[in-house]
Amino acid sequence: MISSRFSKANWPRSYTVLLSRRISTAPDSKSIQPPNPKKITSDMVGPPDPVSNLRKIIFREPPNETALEKQYRELRTEVQSWNHKFWTQHNSRFFQEREEYLKKNLPEGKQNLTADEMSVFYKAFLDKNWKSHIAYNKEWYKKNITLLGLALQIKIRKLFRLKDSN
Repeated sequence: MISSRFSKANWPRSYTVLLSRRISTAPDSKSIQPPNPKKITSDMVGPPDPVSNLRKIIFREPPNETALEKQYRELRTEVQSWNHKFWTQHNSRFFQEREEYLKKNLPEGKQNLTADEMSVFYKAFLDKNWKSHIAYNKEWYKKNITLLGLALQIKIRKLFRLKDSN
């Protein structure tokens, strides 16, 4: 158990406010600039996007990056953008159609529908979008297999490079 002298309740108010501001994860409006991929030491993962729910990754650009590693990093960025675009469009449609369904089916005086009542909408939405989900999954698998192939090539080349240097 933490000692009572470290409890926030015993701190002066100014310390509590200062600490709260320092550990806040909310972006400061003046500092919303993505980090430079050439200056970061590892890949950086951002907060979830409010619509797609995906976290943007900024991939590190090492100074001695090979052509194959560059191709892999650029393809990962491209796949991430493609994935973000799909889920942004999909989730936007979902939210819009859900609002329309609620406006049409929500009785007066009621704030929301039950899970059973909403299940009709969810099933209809999935039935309507199943083809796009299947097409997305097929494309997603293709892209990931391509990425896996590139990653394996890079690992194998690094392995042989290590053997040559010993």
